[in-house]
Amino acid sequence: MLLKIDEVAERLKISLSFAYSLVNRGEIACYQIGGCKRVHEDELQSYLERVKHCPVRLPNRSGKHF
Repeated sequence: MLLKIDEVAERLKISLSFAYSLVNRGEIACYQIGGCKRVHEDELQSYLERVKHCPVRLPNRSGKHF
């Protein structure tokens, strides 16, 4: 399914201008159909996988190990 940029912004819970910025910088691939840009759901999922952050567990500062 192809999404409009405002739908991308809504799904990512980001501003419309930031969504356009991600698309215009090529961070999220899109299709140009006439004067409209559309993002395939798979491309959005691919972007999310690329920016996924896996938290690193820091050592306990108290010196105690559990």
